[in-house]
Amino acid sequence: VALPLGDNPGPPLLPEKAEEAVVAKVTGPLRNAVYTLDASTGDLVWKSEEEPYGFLAAAGEREEHNPDDGENCVPDAQAIPLIAGDGTVFAASSHNGQLRSMKDKNNDGVIDPSEMSIFETHRCFLNSPSAAPGMLVAAPCWGPVYVFKA
Repeated sequence: VALPLGDNPGPPLLPEKAEEAVVAKVTGPLRNAVYTLDASTGDLVWKSEEEPYGFLAAAGEREEHNPDDGENCVPDAQAIPLIAGDGTVFAASSHNGQLRSMKDKNNDGVIDPSEMSIFETHRCFLNSPSAAPGMLVAAPCWGPVYVFKA
């Protein structure tokens, strides 16, 4: 079982510099993590936390978008993680727009940098990535759609 836990970003209500000041002096950075649990026992298998995010608005929310797509995406902290058939967990962040793949290959309960890959989209995610045999598809808010083939 993979659980997304984090602080939800908001719409861009303040200028970027003012938002940074609010984060620095009032709220602190937003946090985001994925926890994996053993489905039978509920015991923690591993967790992976992103670098703290120093803004209140989600990645890409300040950019101009097609008016037909709406003014803001206003996503949750992250999309629902996807667990692939081989146990790899894919997590899509709305804080920084990263698509992360993680697998505890040595089963030590820790995701170290060699067990994680990061793809930078610089746009928040509203929906989970999807998988098919030999393929992963991810679509951040306002696109583009990314297709990865094995």
